[in-house]
Amino acid sequence: MSSTALAPPRRRLRLSGRSLAIHAGAVFYILWIALPFAWVVLTSFMTEAESMSIPPHWIPDYITFDNYLAFVEPSRFGVSFVGSGAAQAAPRALLNSALVAISVALLNLVIGSLAGYAFARLDFRGSAALLMTYLATRMVPALAIMVSLYLIFQTLGLLDTLAALVLSYLTFTVPYSVWIMASYLRTIPRELEDAALVDGCNWGSMMLRVFLPVATPGLVACAMFAFMSSWGEFLYALLFTSTLSSKTMPIVIAGFVTDVNTSPTLMNAGGVLAVIPPLVLALLFQRMLVRGIAAGAVKG
Repeated sequence: MSSTALAPPRRRLRLSGRSLAIHAGAVFYILWIALPFAWVVLTSFMTEAESMSIPPHWIPDYITFDNYLAFVEPSRFGVSFVGSGAAQAAPRALLNSALVAISVALLNLVIGSLAGYAFARLDFRGSAALLMTYLATRMVPALAIMVSLYLIFQTLGLLDTLAALVLSYLTFTVPYSVWIMASYLRTIPRELEDAALVDGCNWGSMMLRVFLPVATPGLVACAMFAFMSSWGEFLYALLFTSTLSSKTMPIVIAGFVTDVNTSPTLMNAGGVLAVIPPLVLALLFQRMLVRGIAAGAVKG
């Protein structure tokens, strides 16, 4: 018997019209997201003259790293260099953004874990309505409360401080973090808690050693959402900060556009630098991020 007779029959790949439409839509969506970012990256390696040329150059004729070096050594390019002031402020702004985003993420982990555990494990009247109320506050636009927050921070002497940014960012990150953690913690069997308590653990030890390690995907999803929401926030940072000691990266990047001139290359280079930290975190924790959000959405 020949070998061809023993070979399994080949399956022909058939794509229906619906499958083709889904794949075409996915490709279009990827290009819609990727192409603008690719243009930002390419422009960051261009000279000022080339970036503003007509017709535009999609690929730089001459690659230069001066736009990135301006953030490290702004004095090297002189005070006449377009956007030199914003470039000098960028390192401190990156530090401020990191401090604010990390603080908001840690506070969301603590508040979201405790509140989520209460909604997931404790039976009390009105728990479902209260959770929906928390989630509904996420839909309140920032413009509706920014005047009230400004007056509160002014009274407390918190204007132009990182604390004002942290507190204001908690208003729109905590509700979603509580919802994520409550939904995810419901998927964890109660038997794990009972076994830990039988073995002699108190409630705090059970949470730290047994419960929270199992809930790592949910915690990662909660922290990543809070970090990314805080890292790129612009409106509150513009309203509550006025000096370099508290300005974050989005405000500094906006400083490359003035009434007199605009520096598209420096602005795009700053955008690339600002995107790198959340992008690296998303790539490192993408599996746990998807698991945390998907488990809470499906089983919550």
